[in-house]
Amino acid sequence: MRTIVRAAVALLMLVLPARADTACLQIGRIWSFHPLDNRTLIVEDELHQKFKVSLMGECPHLTFDVNLGIKSQSGIGGLDCVRRGDDVIAGGVGTNFTCPVTSVVPYTPEMEKADQTKAGEGSR
Repeated sequence: MRTIVRAAVALLMLVLPARADTACLQIGRIWSFHPLDNRTLIVEDELHQKFKVSLMGECPHLTFDVNLGIKSQSGIGGLDCVRRGDDVIAGGVGTNFTCPVTSVVPYTPEMEKADQTKAGEGSR
């Protein structure tokens, strides 16, 4: 029994972030998403932390109302952090597009303000 408990603790130490303040978008805690364009998603987790997820190339139909999923390449599942090499799967009517993740960074208020300014300039 002790061996199982030790193995479980060791696995959790590998899966969970090393520090509580480490920025980690866990797949199982995704609350909402908002595409900025066909290459960028803003994803919010259950703790209302926002992350900017950049994708390799354009992900077709990402800006439309689609179903969205993230597949981890590690195979750990819902506790795993989204990272480079994972796949965003955008599903429309009868189609699915797999779009590789190139980066995941915390979405700061400064970044949000810059994106809002950029969007405002584009609508003129």
